[in-house]
Amino acid sequence: MFAGKKASFFTLIGLYILTIPFFNGLNVTTYDNSQILGHFGASTTVFTYSIYIPIFVMLAFMPLGLKLGKQIKVKTMILSASFLSILFNTASLYANSIEWFTFWRSLLGIVSVIGIFASMVPIILKYNPGFNMALLYGILQFIQKGSQHLYQYLGAHFTSIYDWKFGIYFLNINFLICIILAWYFYKVDAAPMKTKFQFDWRGWLIMILFFMVILFLSAEGQSRNWFNDPKISLASAILLILFGIYVLHTRFTTDPIIDPDVYRYKNVVIGTFIMFYIGIINGTGSVVTGYMTNVLGFDSVTGAETHLALLIGLFVSIPLCTYLLFKRTYLATIWIMGFACYGFYHVILFFRFYPGIDTVDFFLPLIFKGLGMGFLFPVSLLYISEKVPPRLSTSRMMSGIIAQAVFAGLLGSAVLGTFVSGLNIQHKMGITQQFSAVNQDAQKQIAGAKRNFLYKGMSEAQAQKMAEKSLTNKSAQAAMLLAYKDIYLVMSAVCFFPILIILLFKLWRRPLGRVETEPIPI
Repeated sequence: MFAGKKASFFTLIGLYILTIPFFNGLNVTTYDNSQILGHFGASTTVFTYSIYIPIFVMLAFMPLGLKLGKQIKVKTMILSASFLSILFNTASLYANSIEWFTFWRSLLGIVSVIGIFASMVPIILKYNPGFNMALLYGILQFIQKGSQHLYQYLGAHFTSIYDWKFGIYFLNINFLICIILAWYFYKVDAAPMKTKFQFDWRGWLIMILFFMVILFLSAEGQSRNWFNDPKISLASAILLILFGIYVLHTRFTTDPIIDPDVYRYKNVVIGTFIMFYIGIINGTGSVVTGYMTNVLGFDSVTGAETHLALLIGLFVSIPLCTYLLFKRTYLATIWIMGFACYGFYHVILFFRFYPGIDTVDFFLPLIFKGLGMGFLFPVSLLYISEKVPPRLSTSRMMSGIIAQAVFAGLLGSAVLGTFVSGLNIQHKMGITQQFSAVNQDAQKQIAGAKRNFLYKGMSEAQAQKMAEKSLTNKSAQAAMLLAYKDIYLVMSAVCFFPILIILLFKLWRRPLGRVETEPIPI
């Protein structure tokens, strides 16, 4: 009996390990983007598209991938996905342009969806009946979030020794391990979830067009100064028209990709908004990463090492959140813990954005961010799934993904970048206006810098110009610090606001209800 349980546990671990490479397929080029940008010599805008397109392709393919996954035998599917991943991943090594590189990465993203589904099916079918759903979601989030940062650290470290191609070799080895594990663990090649194939092709086309417009807004909205550009206004109008067309389309379709019936469940409406909210407060991480790279001059290895602090928070909060959900703790308690951790993350960084900030100053706030992620992500995924029947699971899943990843994560990051740039310009103008003859401190710094440049042999005019430029550069960093302090002060209030609402209106004073998942808990 003990041997049987031990073998079953060993099999479960192996099945979960199979999911890791597919979750991290698109992370292969996030180790050192500057190397890839230099390799292809693309413009910043084109390179932004090359980063966004595979993500949008993967998200757009997800509904079709889940349908196709039910029709294919599981062992065949996982082996095919692993083999194709190696093929597409290797092809990107020999791409002679950024366009072909993006094409192969997009195919890798598509196959990753099938790989995730294939590797999750045995866990859902064999272990889910005996699993509490909180355990299933908790383990998945633990693996997904933890492996993401670990892969980025390993990739950044070895990429600095070799080059960006290491990430592709590294991922290929992972997929080879997937093939070996699949041959060992998948004893029967069957399609246990096979049903009559029926897919909403028209709705899928509308969704793809919708994603293409958001892709354009995310990639070029900031550079075009948003609504000051007529193409941005036109794209926004098209977005609203496509939304209306899709709503009309659902009235004449029996099984749409996102069925409006799913919004009859209050938790789906609230949960979708919460997923968007979490995506917004989590998206400020791109601000920190940009500051590390562009202002402080951290290389990719230093940035990755700093973000390992997230793992500390995740390793504490995800098991704790899973345990609390398993013990039927009130949802309000977990929400409050998660939002509070995100609030502390923003507050601490607000006080630490000062001249001389170093790597050690980021560890504590990033630990709090990891804690917040570990509390909020599992409970939000479970809450949005609560009491939703299996036939609507794809609808609620796509609602959450679009809200968090598309609107908050991608489009929200572009909007946030615009706000940061605007605040930076305002602060820079305010600081430079103080560089007058009345400001004795500024004049002393200019005079001291001018003497240094004169000592180096420059002319009077050149020394004056370089001295003023030196002071301007210092003011630029000070302005950036002030801009980030403003953003993080506002975001700290945004994080603590839900706690006030929960306590004031006595919300979610109950444990988690019934949750059914189909096809995958993501």
